[in-house]
Amino acid sequence: MKKIIYLLTVVVFFSCTNDKSVLYQDSKVAEISNYLDTLDGFSGVVLIAKNDSIVFKKTYGFAHLGHRVKNNTETKFTYASIGKSFTAVAIFQLIQAGKLALDDPIGKFFPNYPNKIARDSITIRLLLTHRSGLPNYFATETFKNTSKDQFRSIESLTFLYENKPLEFKPDEAFAYRNTNYILLGRIIEKVTQTSYEQYIKDNVFSLAKMENTGNFDIDHPINNAAENYTLSDTYPNKLQKTFFMGTVKGGPAGGGFSTLNDLYQFATAFKNKHLLNASYTAIMKTEPESGSYGYGMQFAGAAGSGIYGHSGGHFGVGAEWRVFEKQNYTVVLLTNKDLDQGFLDARFFIEKTISGSTPKLEAYFFTKKVVKACLYDGVEYATKMMKDSNSKLSEIDLNAKGYEMIKRGNYPKAIELFKLETLAFPNSYDAYDSLGEAYMNNGNPQKAIKNYKKSLALNSDNLNAKEKIKELTNS
Repeated sequence: MKKIIYLLTVVVFFSCTNDKSVLYQDSKVAEISNYLDTLDGFSGVVLIAKNDSIVFKKTYGFAHLGHRVKNNTETKFTYASIGKSFTAVAIFQLIQAGKLALDDPIGKFFPNYPNKIARDSITIRLLLTHRSGLPNYFATETFKNTSKDQFRSIESLTFLYENKPLEFKPDEAFAYRNTNYILLGRIIEKVTQTSYEQYIKDNVFSLAKMENTGNFDIDHPINNAAENYTLSDTYPNKLQKTFFMGTVKGGPAGGGFSTLNDLYQFATAFKNKHLLNASYTAIMKTEPESGSYGYGMQFAGAAGSGIYGHSGGHFGVGAEWRVFEKQNYTVVLLTNKDLDQGFLDARFFIEKTISGSTPKLEAYFFTKKVVKACLYDGVEYATKMMKDSNSKLSEIDLNAKGYEMIKRGNYPKAIELFKLETLAFPNSYDAYDSLGEAYMNNGNPQKAIKNYKKSLALNSDNLNAKEKIKELTNS
C-alpha cells in the first residue's frame, strides 16, 4: 500500500464516517481506514482505541437488506463464541471468591453425572481450556435436525452429551467444543443458586457497563439488531438469513447479542482489572505454552506478542475483541455476513498493521493473491506464481474460496481452485474430496469419482468419499 508522507512525521488522514469529517492522527489507523474502505461487500462495524481512547469507529453495509437499513454504531450483532470469555470471567470471579477451584471435578457439582470417567476426571480447568474430551453436541445430527426452539435453556441440551461417550480421555488433547462452556454455565448456576443469565448480567455486564448486551431470543423482536446473512445453499449466488442455522438463544458458550461500544467496554474493564483482581486477570491473559487457547482466552500473533481476546464465527456471523497489549490498542470487529466476506481481511490487516506480520498473516495474504490470479488468469498462471514464490499457501483459505465458488454456482471456478489445492497440497485427502464435489456439481460424475477415489486412497476413513462414490456409481 502506498505510503503517505506528512510534515513533521505527524500523520493526518481525513475520512468520512457517517457524513462527519474525521481527523486521524495515527498512521496505523489511517492505513487501516483506507484498507477497510476497499473491502467489497463487507458489512459490519469496526472500533479501534489507543491508550483507552477511541480513535476510530466506522460502520459498513446493511443491518437489514430487505429494508435497506444501514448498520450503525449502536446496532446489535450476534457475537457467537465471544460469550465464552464472559463465562470464563464469571468462573474466575467464583474462584476468586473461594467458591470454586480450577481442579474441582465436575462430580463435585453433579454427583449423578452419568459418565463416571467424566464425573471424576474432568475438571473446571479442562473445561475452560477445551481439554475435557466431552462430545460435540453442536455437531450432532439430533441438534442439527431438531427445531432450535427446543434448545432454549442450558438444561435442554444435557441429553445431547451427558450419556454420550467421550471423544478422548480427559486432558489427552485439545478440541474446541461448545459443550465445555455449557457445562461451565451449569456449574455457575449450581454454585450461585441463580440463573446463568442473571449472574452474568449482575456480575459481568453490569460491572463493565454493557447496557445493550444479552442472550436474547432470536425468534422474538430485538431492538436495533442486525440480521445475519450467509451464501445460500438453495439459490446460487444469493444471500439467505440464518434463523435456522444456529441457536435460538445465547448462553454460556455464546450466541448472544452486543454492540461495538459494549464489547469495547468489556475489553477495557477486563484489561483494567475491573472484573477480576490483578492475579486472576493475569492468569486469564497468560498465553499457554502450546496452542493459542488459554483459560477462555484466544491468543494471536507470534509467541509472546501480547495479543489476546476472543472471537466468534458461524454462518453469517463474525465477531472479535482484541487487546494489543504491547502497542496499547484495543480492537472490536463485528459482521453480519460470513467470515470470508471481508471479516477475515479486516481482522488480519488490522493485526498486521498494528503488530507486524507473521508467517500466518503472510500465508493468508499470499493466498488471496494466488486465488485472485487463479480466478482471473487461470490455474496455470496461479501455479507458476505459487512455484516462483517463497511464500506459503494457506490450504484452509484456499479451500474456503473454492466452496464460496460452489455456493455462487460457479463450478468451473471452483474446479480451478480445487485443482490448485491438489497441486499445492498433493497429500491432502480433503483437497481431492473437494475437487470431487466440484466436478459432481458441475455434472462430471466420472471425474468426480476419480477424485473421490484419490481422496479415499489418502484417507481410507473418509466416509464422505465412500458415500459419494456409491451414490455416483449407482446413479
